Amino acid sequence: MSIRKIFALLTAVALLFSCTVFAEEATPQVKTGVYTIVNKTGETVTEVKISDNVSGDTNVFPFTENDVLENDGTVIFYFDIPATEDGEHRLTLSYKTESGREETFGTLSIEEVTIALLAADAMTGATPIAFSMPKADKTGVYTFYNLTGEVVTVLNLIDNEEGTTIRTAFKDGLAPDESYTVVFSVPADRENVTLTLQFVTESGKIGTFSTLKIEEVPISLLDIDSVSGATPISFKAPD
Repeated sequence: MSIRKIFALLTAVALLFSCTVFAEEATPQVKTGVYTIVNKTGETVTEVKISDNVSGDTNVFPFTENDVLENDGTVIFYFDIPATEDGEHRLTLSYKTESGREETFGTLSIEEVTIALLAADAMTGATPIAFSMPKADKTGVYTFYNLTGEVVTVLNLIDNEEGTTIRTAFKDGLAPDESYTVVFSVPADRENVTLTLQFVTESGKIGTFSTLKIEEVPISLLDIDSVSGATPISFKAPD
């Protein structure tokens, strides 16, 4: 066989190998569980933990030192496992409350689900959580940038019709130039929903904007004393 033919054969084999590798890489390597955790304990939850029963890998809330999960607050966990290990693979969900309660649920499946952390008197038997399937919602995603020049201590999003509130009381405050993202969902069949945004600074200044729509948008919180008019925010991220 000539050198040219040998080279052509080797090239063809190399191409076949590279295509095979590409095909393997294109195959999903993980399966992701999505867990929307809602605090219904009646008190502040100080820790939520999801652990892999096989590998021991753990995802823990608070994700940052500023995170606080007050009653009726929500936090979302994402947890990946190898796709080949799906089936009987299980996770353990545990949580601690401000009063010292510690609860555990050890057979969490890899799925997308909403989970309520229950108060002690709301538990059925020894189960400290309740499951519900995710609803078809409209979701607003708001990334807040603190441009007030001082620490922001409280951030509220309030549904103007229903009164539902996502309240973020920052543990150590949201420092100047830091950002924080809040997700607010409403049923898909509701129309013309508006929210009221409130924020409070360390010096006691209160900023309010009452016609926020359900959308994905950056919002800069401004120094109340320096804004023109009555609008304490701008719908853009800092440069």
